[in-house]
Amino acid sequence: MGRNKAIGAGVVAVALMMSALGCGSAGDKRTPKEWLSLSYSGLAATDQYDFTGSMSMKTADGLEFKPEVFEGKVVDHQQLTLQTNTADPLHWNPVQVLEALNNANDEVRLLNESNNPDTVTLLITENASVSKERWEQRLRQQLDQLDVPAADRPYHEEWSKELARSRKQLEQMLASMQAVTKYELVIDRDRLLPLKMEEKTSFSYTYNQKPAAEERHTTVRFQSFNGASSETVQQTQKRVTMD
Repeated sequence: MGRNKAIGAGVVAVALMMSALGCGSAGDKRTPKEWLSLSYSGLAATDQYDFTGSMSMKTADGLEFKPEVFEGKVVDHQQLTLQTNTADPLHWNPVQVLEALNNANDEVRLLNESNNPDTVTLLITENASVSKERWEQRLRQQLDQLDVPAADRPYHEEWSKELARSRKQLEQMLASMQAVTKYELVIDRDRLLPLKMEEKTSFSYTYNQKPAAEERHTTVRFQSFNGASSETVQQTQKRVTMD
């Protein structure tokens, strides 16, 4: 009888250990796309968080523009406040970026360079047509936002002609433009929230009948998570794991 009890206790101990190991390694079994989906769901479900970032542009000739520094705050999931060090308006919503990547990507893969057991790093290639369309829309909006002098103001006619010329030039450039965008996303393994996002976009186009190229690099860090997202994230995790 004592021998049977000892064997039974041993079996229970092994079962508990295997169960614990299974729970601990569940995250390692997730696919890269599942990690991306969970990080998007986690951030969308977070009530409040802050983020800081910078954006820089560089031409193929090595000309670099002054970096644009920005900081943002999200409250009640959707109330987004953005501040920049420039007068130009910035339109950047982290949840919308992750949603677009989650819905339209050409490739999502894990990066193994990091040995940090607390994070997962993804390399995401945005769908090429989606990237091109997004930048076309953004560049057209920037041109539309230029203030045109009133009809009775001096230089109105000259300004209107220059604006029309710039619009034609932009459309010619957009017709030849190609945009390749890649994101590097660092995710907290336990909280399933993004900690850092880097975007690198390479543009190629024709300008004045000559080939041209530019690169844009954006780095964003997330912090001050303060929302009731755990339950929602875990429910999403359960659905993804079970599907």
